[in-house]
Amino acid sequence: MATGQLKTVQQPVDSPFPRWGIALFVLCSSVLFGVLNIQNAKHLAPNWGQDLAFFHQLVHSAANGGPWASPLLLEPQGFFEMVHTHLILPVVVLAYRFVPRQETLLFLHAAFASLTLWPTIRLGEQCGGRRLGLFAGLALIAFGPFQAVATADFRLVILAVPSIVGCLTSLRQGNIKSAMAWAALGWCGRQDIAYMTAAVGFALILIPWGGRRQWRGGAVLLMSSALVLLLWTIAKEEMFFHINPMSMPTSIAVGEELRTHRIDFLLRLGRSGTIFGLLSPAALAAALPSAFGMATSLKEWHLLVGPGAHHHVFWLPFAIVAGTAGVARLPRDLGPIILLALNTISFPWVPPRSGPEQLMQLIESIPEDSKVAADYDTIHRLAGRSVLWNTAQFSMSASDRPRAWSGEWPLPIGSVDHIIARSDDPVLNMLDDTWRMVDVVGNHLLMQRTSSSHQDIPTPAPHTEDHSQP
Repeated sequence: MATGQLKTVQQPVDSPFPRWGIALFVLCSSVLFGVLNIQNAKHLAPNWGQDLAFFHQLVHSAANGGPWASPLLLEPQGFFEMVHTHLILPVVVLAYRFVPRQETLLFLHAAFASLTLWPTIRLGEQCGGRRLGLFAGLALIAFGPFQAVATADFRLVILAVPSIVGCLTSLRQGNIKSAMAWAALGWCGRQDIAYMTAAVGFALILIPWGGRRQWRGGAVLLMSSALVLLLWTIAKEEMFFHINPMSMPTSIAVGEELRTHRIDFLLRLGRSGTIFGLLSPAALAAALPSAFGMATSLKEWHLLVGPGAHHHVFWLPFAIVAGTAGVARLPRDLGPIILLALNTISFPWVPPRSGPEQLMQLIESIPEDSKVAADYDTIHRLAGRSVLWNTAQFSMSASDRPRAWSGEWPLPIGSVDHIIARSDDPVLNMLDDTWRMVDVVGNHLLMQRTSSSHQDIPTPAPHTEDHSQP
């Protein structure tokens, strides 16, 4: 070696995980959370049986040549007319045609959530090598809020999580095409996800990400998201946004109990790997519109189980990215372990659940072709038939008639053949001597309409948007 010549040392560079390896990781996660999701519903313990039944009825109707509608949801009906539009729904309907079971929906939901592992592992590789990629994937699976959204029955808004993580991961490498593909996946989940991708684009114009400002990719994503929102506004008469930064209250009175729960939730979040996002704040900045929307909402979004479990999708992807990128600033061997440990212990894990399983005795005695009214405890297990109502809908008054309803209102009790209800359900007071009790389990009764001498009352048609009304 010549005098004065410097010797260069090549730092070892990790080879990335092969695609088949990540795909296997995603598949295993899909099976894990899919089985948990399916078992919860099977044991009468879904997060929210009413909405699971609504989605199942809609998919069942569309897969069998009927309308893309479910009157269980007292809102405008139809593929484009509903306040939430899910462009990926035809894929779900196609899968249901091959396997026409509620389990298909529940597994697909878990698979959509598990897809988040792909960009999460890739982001870990970008920031800290193969070791961080592996631990970032494991830390995601061990994170209680992710478990919550992965088993939140069936909600297509779940696609916001892989979409946002994918956008941020792709733009860190300057891959605009990949980022747009991930964004499009989210937009197919639900139209209001465009607000979240717009926030990502705006944040990356202003804040360095991956060592530099991703202004070009951020600008493309911001303008594309704005265009998507504009097109939806033109195409749809009505939309509903869980988080809408352009229509927020100026003040909101949050009760003491809810405030206490939210503080506890934020303290747990601060004890998770999310806290390292302060070392790489671009993703946290992109989360500000969602954070403001949740802070000004009365929804109990702190809960990991229950009707609102899916609300975590609005903050979770930003926390995943921030924690993964920030922990890479720690020592290479220590950071991944800390990320996994903190995500594991910060929130309780979502366990398997059981509900009033004894009611399956009543459910299984109802023919598949029967028209049914059921209560909140049982309705999801009776979905996937031509006619299904919630017993509470029969007790709604004439003044509660949905503005877009075109059928008979109040609902005629004669439009169903069987009723499952609690013994104190007001619907039982509406029955005459043409109904008989078939069975009773605990405080639930199974009633059957026996009269064959009276002509059946026509089934109420799905309601549609009446554009002639103001």
